[in-house]
Amino acid sequence: MNPVVLQIANGNAFFIGIGMTVAAFVLRLWLAGRILVSLITITWLVGISLVILSATPLSYCLYGLWFLLCIAARISSNGRTPFKLKASAIAVFAAASLLICLIELPYHFATRIAASQDQPVFVLGDSISAGIAAKERTWPEVLGDLAHLKVTNLSRPGASVETALDQADNITSTNAIIIVEIGGNDLLGHTDSHVFYEQLDRLLSKLKRGNNQMVMFELPLLPFWNDFGKAQRVLAEKYGMILIPKSCLTRVFGSTGDTLDGLHLSQKGHNELASLVFGMLKIEKPKE
Repeated sequence: MNPVVLQIANGNAFFIGIGMTVAAFVLRLWLAGRILVSLITITWLVGISLVILSATPLSYCLYGLWFLLCIAARISSNGRTPFKLKASAIAVFAAASLLICLIELPYHFATRIAASQDQPVFVLGDSISAGIAAKERTWPEVLGDLAHLKVTNLSRPGASVETALDQADNITSTNAIIIVEIGGNDLLGHTDSHVFYEQLDRLLSKLKRGNNQMVMFELPLLPFWNDFGKAQRVLAEKYGMILIPKSCLTRVFGSTGDTLDGLHLSQKGHNELASLVFGMLKIEKPKE
């Protein structure tokens, strides 16, 4: 995967862009000269572009506030503005940028998934989890071996959120761990974001029955797909789900030899993804 696309898909571009924008305004306080000012202007324009392209699913109100403060800092950087006013405007912008980063940052750290060795695990997903080759050992199967858990892989190639409802019908156990890796085909198939939300809501409502613990892979997002990420985060909070950071999937997609075609996993990719998920598990032995 292209390194720039990778940084956008995993969300790092958001933090890079904010950092570049703040740094550009701070440097503008002290540096002068036509060439330097031009370079600084290019830096903050690239920074703003990265923030937009990252498709980070934050509230549009927060985005609006950040852009307004960005404009205010840009206007105040005019050469005729008193230094104290410039510094104050940039300080407010920097503080708001830090706050927004702190709001987003928790979504980029993995949460431990409590599991018991006698607890069944089900995986709902598409071809990333189902695989596309007959002889490959998919990551759910590898995960079962690593964790010594009974993992049932219900994934199907080409599955969408809507068709995953049929996969959910096969879960009859209670108090199970259900890992949801779905939505990529909805993105690539241009499903409307509102339809995506409604179908995902139906799916998660169905899975929640039986006191099941639910875990969901956050989708790597390309530019202007914000609403799909927002749908996942809103519904994860609604149903008390654990979100696996999107960096987990993008790390595999971006690693040499982990995919067959840039998307579907090779055996190396299945092993790598299983190891990443295994590292998030906190397995307790069954009580005797």
